[in-house]
Amino acid sequence: MTALAMAPPLKLGADIRVRLRKIGAEQQPLLVVDDVLDDAWAMIDAARSADFYAPPHTHYPGLNANLPESYYRTVVTALRGPIEAAFGLSSQAYLKYFGYFGLATTPADRAEPIQKIPHHDGPDPNRLAMIHYLCRAPYRGTGFFRHRTTGFESVDVERQGAYVAAAEAELARAIPMSYAGSDTADYEMIGEAELVFNRLVLYRGHVLHSALLEPEVGGSDPARGRLTANGFIEAARSG
Repeated sequence: MTALAMAPPLKLGADIRVRLRKIGAEQQPLLVVDDVLDDAWAMIDAARSADFYAPPHTHYPGLNANLPESYYRTVVTALRGPIEAAFGLSSQAYLKYFGYFGLATTPADRAEPIQKIPHHDGPDPNRLAMIHYLCRAPYRGTGFFRHRTTGFESVDVERQGAYVAAAEAELARAIPMSYAGSDTADYEMIGEAELVFNRLVLYRGHVLHSALLEPEVGGSDPARGRLTANGFIEAARSG
């Protein structure tokens, strides 16, 4: 049986805490939710039973697997109010969600150049990205960046052409040896969502960001590696 079938019902944590931070000069919202689930190990158990695969159409530096169906209903639905308030979404909007387990396993010396610099998920500021940390230190969380050449901290449709041209030229000139961090050439790290077990963070997918990965990353055992539940939320006008 797959993780979708085996995952037990999920419950929100009794001590769940929600706070809003602002990142950088653009003051982009970062929603931080601690102690999200009552039993986060249920998600790790589900991941250990899941079928992981190398995603063919993304630059994720590792493996993905399907999330339990109950995850969206439990987490995203329960956090709808704070999400609306933080990101200015309409209470009438229908929230579309896509998510997956992420297990970072690709060492830096085997990663593609584009995987070693900060990225944005797309130019739409209304598409939200979500990461739920299901691991502990020494793994690190998510960094947010300013592109030095353009000064951009986020990349919308109007900025897309200028940013991509500059970033491609910089990659052609020098390929980073390690994953993105505080010493990444051409980028300044302006904020960090620190990794805490059972912490969930949400931000606009058009901000420049990156997982803060060590050169050797982690192993393929979900109970020991850098396991996260990743997702994207889009607001539609109606269901």
